[in-house]
Amino acid sequence: MLIEQMMNRHVVTIQPTNTIAHAAKLMREHRVRHLIVTNPARQVVGIVGQFEMSGATSVFHPESENADFQNPVSSIMRSEVPTAHPFDFFEDAAALFYENRLTCLPIVEQGKLVGVLTETDLLRYFVQLTGALEPSSQIEILVENTTGTLEKVTRLLAKTNVNIINVFVHPTSDPYKRIISFRVQTMNPLRIIERLKREGYDVLGPEMSR
Repeated sequence: MLIEQMMNRHVVTIQPTNTIAHAAKLMREHRVRHLIVTNPARQVVGIVGQFEMSGATSVFHPESENADFQNPVSSIMRSEVPTAHPFDFFEDAAALFYENRLTCLPIVEQGKLVGVLTETDLLRYFVQLTGALEPSSQIEILVENTTGTLEKVTRLLAKTNVNIINVFVHPTSDPYKRIISFRVQTMNPLRIIERLKREGYDVLGPEMSR
């Protein structure tokens, strides 16, 4: 999936010259954990989140007389901010989150901010991708890492007249083995598991009893 299909186009922004007090107010009012810092041309120049804000005392009470709250956002923002393009893939964004320990990723097109992706957005998409919210069952089998193995298993499942919602192939500690994880559209996968076992497949789960 492309990032543009899952990003949030409503982005709460702030300018670097605005005060920390104003940033705290925006975060409370919009119930967000991050603010993208932009210049008047909508170009990303930084980001400020709860971690940066924690350096100022009474962060959730900007009405306090703490002098730090009158400092500009530029004094606490992170200026080196990874960004992504709307046409980048979900996997590219996930890699950026993992490699840079991000919680928020600005989405930029032609040099201007057009959206934002958060760790919550990634988690929501992953849950949807796995089909975990649908009435279904997951089956995992251990197979040889050889050409055509996935096709053979899917052909076998097709004979059971069950709809496959998704398929994941996981690596193992043995480079010659893979785990294939199927999510199938049934709440009782017993007959499918029995069919797989009869065909000689090593079913890792779930354990089913009559």
